[in-house]
Amino acid sequence: MNTLKFNQPNEPNAAKLVESLRCLGYDNYVAIADIVDNSLDADADLIKIRIWTEKGQLRLSVGDNGIGMDYRTLDEALKLGSLTPKDPISDLGKFGMGLSTAGLSLARQTKVITRRDETYLTSIVDIDEVMKTNSFCKFLDESSTEDKKLIDEEFPESKSATIVMFDKCDGVRNQNVTVFANTLKKHLGRVHRYFLRADKRITVNGEDVKIIDPLELDNPDTEIFSDEEYPITLKVDGQERNERIRVRIVLVPENITGGEREIGTNITYQGFYILRNNREIKMAQTLDAFTKHNDFNRMRGEVFLTGDLDKIVGIDFTKRDIVLDQSLKDQLLMHLKAQCVTIRRRENSRTKAKESDEIVDLHRQAEKYIDQKGKLLITPKTQIERRQPRKQVGVTPTVPKGQALRRDFAEKQPAEARRCKFEYENLGAHGQIYECDLVGRVVVIRWNIAHPFYQRFVLDQRSDGRLVTAVDYLVFSMASAELTTLNDDTRELFNNFKAIVSSNVHTLLA
Repeated sequence: MNTLKFNQPNEPNAAKLVESLRCLGYDNYVAIADIVDNSLDADADLIKIRIWTEKGQLRLSVGDNGIGMDYRTLDEALKLGSLTPKDPISDLGKFGMGLSTAGLSLARQTKVITRRDETYLTSIVDIDEVMKTNSFCKFLDESSTEDKKLIDEEFPESKSATIVMFDKCDGVRNQNVTVFANTLKKHLGRVHRYFLRADKRITVNGEDVKIIDPLELDNPDTEIFSDEEYPITLKVDGQERNERIRVRIVLVPENITGGEREIGTNITYQGFYILRNNREIKMAQTLDAFTKHNDFNRMRGEVFLTGDLDKIVGIDFTKRDIVLDQSLKDQLLMHLKAQCVTIRRRENSRTKAKESDEIVDLHRQAEKYIDQKGKLLITPKTQIERRQPRKQVGVTPTVPKGQALRRDFAEKQPAEARRCKFEYENLGAHGQIYECDLVGRVVVIRWNIAHPFYQRFVLDQRSDGRLVTAVDYLVFSMASAELTTLNDDTRELFNNFKAIVSSNVHTLLA
């Protein structure tokens, strides 16, 4: 039997691979956060990020006062899949790809200057050189006088330091320095919030990155719904392991303010924030424990994972995404789903009580404006019911010829008669969006509060009164057109028309 010999070289095409790695869709802010991870792993407590333009070109640098690098460590640092040791329990890096791939995504040249005691070293990877030689090449040598001066001026009081510089930044999508810097501060403030709490300092163009906590834990009005460690049994490499995973769920205040700290109470931010070694990996996930809905606007959760669960969590090397092992996910859902049901029921009841006053007031505003414009509107005519005068012995009716008597309620109408009234009824999610009747001169519209149209365009938009009243005007106009032209011949046509519209809108919005 022939023995297979795996002895032929199979090196990748360097130029082709580098171009491919630049197209991974690595977000600029995520890439810089990965560089910050390396600084934190190097025990830095001060990280300085600078963004500026020079000769029309955007440039970036990330410097820190960490432990610096010796020759062997720097030699590995700019390799794809570097062999620098990582502690999965505490380190933020994992695959040895962060610096090299982040650099490739941001710029055509990545330069590392490092100082440890009196030793200064510089290493450079330049994509243009890789393309020209079609090989993974780099510069590595003692730092130049200029590089030494740069790192000494940036960190004059530190025995060791490192600066990573990105030049020819053709991968940066937002070339506006101010906007880019402000967005980066907010991203780092959220992703590295626990490190900032631990007195790590990050600056962007000299301004401190502030903590942005989606759970608003420092806010006295935040309610801790639960904070538990849940037992999880996992199989890793064929071996059964018992772990405990901490999950904290809170209900944030309804109105959150505070400038950069603000993370609004809306669908975008509701859900679970996944953290690996206290560093956020993914924000606002449902984990299939709930479906995003306004009833969960105040709900935020944190799932704390350690790096030794990476095989089960399924984290990618850019730390942008996770794919939970199905067993882990199922066990988490046993604990989370019931809590989400309880939260929705509670929030729904609380919201309904609050909404009722707000929504009724908005509908009343629409009614008032319709009444004011009543004489200019095309509205259905009142069907005046004629009645015969009562026959009384010896009494002659005093009604002039050609004039009819109206019912009492018609006689008592005020000078400025009502034109419209909104009422509310649960006609079922699959019922018509609204139903309407003519009572005297008043067009009575019964909103179907269970239909997704009402949920989306009225309840969900209650903070935008102009939109709600505009929707009221539209429905009033449709109801007026219907009631103006409604007769025995058109009744079935209108019913079919409204049924089809309501069904299609339900399908599209549900």
